[in-house]
This record gives sequence, C-alpha cells and structure tokens, in this order.
Amino acid sequence: MSRLLFDTNVLLDLVDERRPQSREAALVVERCNGGGDMGLVTPMSLKDAYYVLGKAYGESIARRCIDLLAGLLVVAPFGAEECDLALRSGEPDFEDGLIRACAELNGVDVILSRDTRAFEGSRVPAVTCAEYLEKVGEW
Repeated sequence: MSRLLFDTNVLLDLVDERRPQSREAALVVERCNGGGDMGLVTPMSLKDAYYVLGKAYGESIARRCIDLLAGLLVVAPFGAEECDLALRSGEPDFEDGLIRACAELNGVDVILSRDTRAFEGSRVPAVTCAEYLEKVGEW
C-alpha cells in the first residue's frame, strides 16, 4: 500500500472534469478507495481548493466539493513542525514547502502533482497522476 499526498492542483482536477488530468486523478482516487492505496490531503490544500472552486462555481458547490474530497481522502496531520520545516526547506514557494514538509513528516511515499518540478528537492518523489498509474500498471 502506498501513501499518496494530493497537491491542490490534483484536487481541482479531480472535481472538475474539464481540467487537465481529471480522468487520471479520478483513477488514482479509486485506488485509494478500495484499491489498496491511501490518499492524503493537507488542510491547506482543501482551503485553497475551496477558494478556487468558490470563485469559479459559488460557495455552495465549493462546500460540496470539499465535503466530497474530505470523504475520499485522509486529512493529514498538519501543524507547527510542518511550517518550521517548510520555512527551512529552501523551497522558493512556501505553499510547495508546506506540501513537501507534510509529505516528509507523515511517511508519504509519493506526492501527486501536475507541478512535479516544484518538489525536486524533496525526499519524497513527486509524479503526475498519469505517471503514477503507469508505474502501478493501470495506465
């Protein structure tokens, strides 16, 4: 069983089928709900997805989407230690540093992101959903 941390852009792909890699994100989530993998998400990514979805579709739809995501994925523990590690990580983007820190401190095997270059300095490899599915033989 792999522990997979979903970046915000993958969450948005998952709930909006018009976005790039929406199908791939859905297939990975299926693996996390009955297929043996564990999908995790940070509270921060849920907040960011809520903001984007609220601007695009309104508050009611944004809340329903976040409720759905929170039901499909495990909300990872997140606190001061992750913030401190992110600040010391040297990541040029603090948000990416927070994702990286959460992955490293919570025993995550893979970060799922469309922006894999953002995590090149992480001890946890970052791949796209399509790359992950190819790796596990489901693409």
